[in-house]
Amino acid sequence: MSSSKDEGVTNPEPSGEAEQASEPDTKRAKTGDELKDDPEQKVRAEKQVVRKEIRAKLKELSTEEIREESVKVWNKLMELPAYKTAKSVGLFLSMPKSEISTEAILRQCVADDKDIYVPQVGQNFENAHMELLKVVQGDGDTKKDEQLFYEAWPKNKWKIPEPPSDMPIEMAQPGQIDLLVVPGLAFDRNGNRLGQGKGYYDRFIERMSVKPIKLVAVCLSCQLLEQGRSIPVNTYDKPMETILSPEETITRS
Repeated sequence: MSSSKDEGVTNPEPSGEAEQASEPDTKRAKTGDELKDDPEQKVRAEKQVVRKEIRAKLKELSTEEIREESVKVWNKLMELPAYKTAKSVGLFLSMPKSEISTEAILRQCVADDKDIYVPQVGQNFENAHMELLKVVQGDGDTKKDEQLFYEAWPKNKWKIPEPPSDMPIEMAQPGQIDLLVVPGLAFDRNGNRLGQGKGYYDRFIERMSVKPIKLVAVCLSCQLLEQGRSIPVNTYDKPMETILSPEETITRS
């Protein structure tokens, strides 16, 4: 992995962001001997430790700190050739708090006339199935104080807006999304990602990867593990090609 640190980044605009779902607690903690005999369960237990740590750090961030860090990340994303050349972008809509805010980049994608695909998970909570739907927008220009397309949408159980039932359904197919911006709870410098525990993005990426798709993960500073630490992973966890934090750009070689 290569990593570049950034000194100063300009601040354009607000945000308000999110990821998805949280993993249910295990019913009984396994003993050390049981974990040794079950490597996959051991990895799950290690993931829960990291999740608890990062969630605690996220809760300490103020709205203003999240806004400022989010803007730095989106400034970096907009400079990537993958963003500049993309005709279509897959983007998540933010949870109300404790997450990088996507408001600024959504506004920018609208202004840049990108096709935008956003998640729909509310149709099938139990199976943790996610689709990305193409946003059908109304006419009109996009001023900074205008309402964004999702602000009047219904919210799911995590208070995240989702496409309304009366919006024309156009599900993303392999090859239709040029750039997928991926959220996560924690990341390491080898490109590994730790999600909230339901596997929405791992499954979606697996389905989309039959055709080329650029994966760029985004996070706040406290979500990137320090040098030398690694995210515990299983075989089904999908590594990211690029990770953007407010201060670093990490590229998987």
